[in-house]
Amino acid sequence: MSDLPPIPDDDEVAEVLNAVGDGGEPTGTDARWFRTPGRRKRWPWVIMWIALLAVGVGGGFAVASVQLLGNTLEKASPDTPLVEAAVKATDPVLPDAPINILLLGSDKRAGKAGSGDPGRSDSIILIRMDNEQGFISMLSFPRDLYVNIPGHGSDKINSAFALGGPAKAIETVKALTGQPINYFVNIDFEGFVKLVDQVGGVYLDVDRKYFHKNQPGDPNPYSEIDLKTGYQRMNGKDALSYVRYRHTDSDFARIARQQAFLSELKRQTNRFGNLPEIPAYASIFADNIVTNVKSVPVLLGILQQAITTDKDRIARLSIGGAPTMRNGASIVEAPASEVSAKVDEWLHPSFTQGEGKAVVSPNDITVEVLNGNGQLSNAADAAQQLRDKGYNAETAGNADSFGRPETIVQYADGHRDAALAVAKLFGDRTAIGAIAKGEQMKDGPDLRVVVGESYKGRLVTPAKPKKQAKAAPSVEWTNSLVPLLGRVQKATGLKVMVPLRVPNGSEVKLVRSYRVNTGGQGPQALKMVFRLPSGAYWGYQILDWADPPLLEGRTGVVTKGGREYSTFYDGKNMMRLAWQKDGVTYWLANSLDYQLSADTMWAVAKSCMPLGRAKLPAGTKSNDVTIEQDAYTP
Repeated sequence: MSDLPPIPDDDEVAEVLNAVGDGGEPTGTDARWFRTPGRRKRWPWVIMWIALLAVGVGGGFAVASVQLLGNTLEKASPDTPLVEAAVKATDPVLPDAPINILLLGSDKRAGKAGSGDPGRSDSIILIRMDNEQGFISMLSFPRDLYVNIPGHGSDKINSAFALGGPAKAIETVKALTGQPINYFVNIDFEGFVKLVDQVGGVYLDVDRKYFHKNQPGDPNPYSEIDLKTGYQRMNGKDALSYVRYRHTDSDFARIARQQAFLSELKRQTNRFGNLPEIPAYASIFADNIVTNVKSVPVLLGILQQAITTDKDRIARLSIGGAPTMRNGASIVEAPASEVSAKVDEWLHPSFTQGEGKAVVSPNDITVEVLNGNGQLSNAADAAQQLRDKGYNAETAGNADSFGRPETIVQYADGHRDAALAVAKLFGDRTAIGAIAKGEQMKDGPDLRVVVGESYKGRLVTPAKPKKQAKAAPSVEWTNSLVPLLGRVQKATGLKVMVPLRVPNGSEVKLVRSYRVNTGGQGPQALKMVFRLPSGAYWGYQILDWADPPLLEGRTGVVTKGGREYSTFYDGKNMMRLAWQKDGVTYWLANSLDYQLSADTMWAVAKSCMPLGRAKLPAGTKSNDVTIEQDAYTP
């Protein structure tokens, strides 16, 4: 990094940039500076990753470490009624079968005080570790998801933990997904904070400013947060605030933040951990985590797969649904078809599907068709139309209820490709999912079709996919940022590059010039937060640091126009696009929900020029960009 002298304690550059609009020079240094505390990925999985890595790998699998692991696991599985009930609710691990782990984040350690109040669960994630195919799947559930809680009726999914601890949460997720659960890990907030601090904190690119302070008399106070935007090293308290925050946005944005934190944490943990600190990690693990993993070899097997699984073989999914109100409470409703489709994707991530699908011979496939929409003879009509196409289809009466909006095609083991083929015949509003293990019989059907309201009495002929023309990037030219970044470079010495193109309708909402680490001595940095017309935020970061941990997560390297770029993808979505020059690192960060296309991000990146060359092409009209230095970013 550059050996820059300390600069004034000025977090928001309020004085350095106070004359953006009129060309004035910087004056004064009386603004606020952000100071990261000394030591600072769906957060239950995050904390489990830290704990397992630190306890099991810190200094190698020495005999002392294995003994310590055994003692730690014993303390993490106390013989209390809540824990014993949870153990009974889990399923045995079958030979050569994947392992499913339910991760629960709560405000207290379940069972710590016996059978009393188990607390409330803040996060619920179902992890699948498939060692044979070499992948890990993570499925997150919005805590307000409206589901059936066995023995209690319909309620928010996070109520299951409050009603019966980990056992009731396990039963609820099993009933919702139809999947077995072999292990559970319950983590409390205090343990999360301590473990993040113990590993030295985590570097993360925070997309915007997060702030909330409760006022006296607030009827529904939220957790307080004061977190600045930009690349920074987070301590445990800030990390917890970041992954839990949802005051002004949704569970879905919260899940995106959790996944972003997890991704960075997984990449950075190889920098942390040493043998002398192992007892401290073990103590935190034992005091703040409850699990039914009692075997050291089992733990080490889980850990081995977590460490060795390539980042491109980790699927991160979440139930979407739609926010709504019920009995005066905010909930999220997701149709059974969406849950079924997400579970199927969780079982079969796209990277396991290969280049093509198996050829399906209809006359080898048996299908039972049920009426799920209440329309007279719909199931019989659908069965006859399937027979006309060669399938061995028969009606099987009514589904357990009517009013299903989507048609669902369920499949027995080994028949997923057939389900995909049949689903195409019922149109776009059709989901697929596996028939629960307990419902599969030796002479049972290969497929089960539950006809929903989307079926209008006839099958459809799948249209041949049309080759779509490549959409032009949605960007506009502007020189509005040149004066702003020119003042930043003059005041800080940071070598800036100016974006001359930005996504259409972008507005600058935050400008933060700061030092990355504590005490004003770290790398000089600048973070600009832009808001899109939709309300989503994207960012531009400049960092006087040649090898920040973030670069370790690149998914590819591409050379364009003589510049080498590092690409960061999450599946098909570009998360980040970075490049370097003279020891300075620059990157564009997509919105949390990936609203910017890859082509748009490429267009913006290629337009970024050093200050002396930041000029629009001849004949190009500049579009004015609204610039605010410290706007509210809900």
